[in-house]
Amino acid sequence: MAIEGYHTVSMGATDLYDEASVVIAAGPGGAPPGAGAQILTFPGGIPPANFRAEAEIEAAPARVWAVLTDFSAYPIWNPFIYPITGTLRAGGTLEVTIHPGTRSITYQATVVTAQPNRELAWFVSSATAGVFDSTYTFTIDPIQATRVHLVARESHTGLAGVLGASLVKDIQTGLDEMVKAARNRAELSRIVPRRQPAIRISPR
Repeated sequence: MAIEGYHTVSMGATDLYDEASVVIAAGPGGAPPGAGAQILTFPGGIPPANFRAEAEIEAAPARVWAVLTDFSAYPIWNPFIYPITGTLRAGGTLEVTIHPGTRSITYQATVVTAQPNRELAWFVSSATAGVFDSTYTFTIDPIQATRVHLVARESHTGLAGVLGASLVKDIQTGLDEMVKAARNRAELSRIVPRRQPAIRISPR
């Protein structure tokens, strides 16, 4: 992932919670720093880089798991993450596209957890030596046999939290919408057509 027209050089902070700054080069295409380099300062510290959305779903854990792992159906119901292709197993590789706001960002991810009916997680590490590390986690906590608590988390470490500051609102909105859509899709399966009344013919 990259911001077009800028090349990250270094980050410093007088106090993590008081002020942080990032030095970037103004040259496009990752040009080396020079006279045109500039410093971006964040008086309030590094912007939040952890996102969370949750919902209670009237469905069994297996049903919610089926919704989350049916990647082929993501373009149908998921407004935030689609498409996803790859191998769903620990250590498997995925190609994932997210849509924060009007943007589309595609990246390669590694599945770190694929525990059926319980948790799905993947990790993203860019080619910039871990500067843009990200983790996506979806946890299913059973409440009753047919009721669960779904928690979706997206977290970033390193400079991703700084350079992605303008995306904060769109990412949170996208995660919220995805969880709501997953709930609706899982609960939709509970709608069963009413049976037609049986017709009985009494013998004469």
